[in-house]
Amino acid sequence: MKVSNATGIDAGMLDGLAREYDTENLRTYIRHTRKDAETPYSGVCYYKKGRIRVSVNPRNLYPVPVRVGSPFDSGSWNHYMMRSAEELMCFVFLHELSHYLDYRNGIPVRCKQTKADLFALRRMGFVDERVRCPITPQKPIRL
Repeated sequence: MKVSNATGIDAGMLDGLAREYDTENLRTYIRHTRKDAETPYSGVCYYKKGRIRVSVNPRNLYPVPVRVGSPFDSGSWNHYMMRSAEELMCFVFLHELSHYLDYRNGIPVRCKQTKADLFALRRMGFVDERVRCPITPQKPIRL
């Protein structure tokens, strides 16, 4: 995987987070959000091109809450606090990586936001392994 980082955020751990997967042709771009952006972060996965783009707002005050839909109760939300720009960047990257892996494995990628969130949270150690997620379970990685 090739990482291009246009921020001061330490992105060195991304290779370790993706080590278990076939990401040889994946390119990841880390950048700041636009100056007028009101969202704390954003991410997008270009499946066919093998690209992930992660944007983090440089004006964020940490901790930043991340709202995740409950897998058990539709319409219910859980909030997780990202303590640093690195943690937030990892969450967004892992979320988008989940979509990329689904696409590579032939799993439909539409309407899988909660699943991708759970994949990211589980890999970061925020969510217990007992919370079900269709991708093969992996050991959590502490940041």
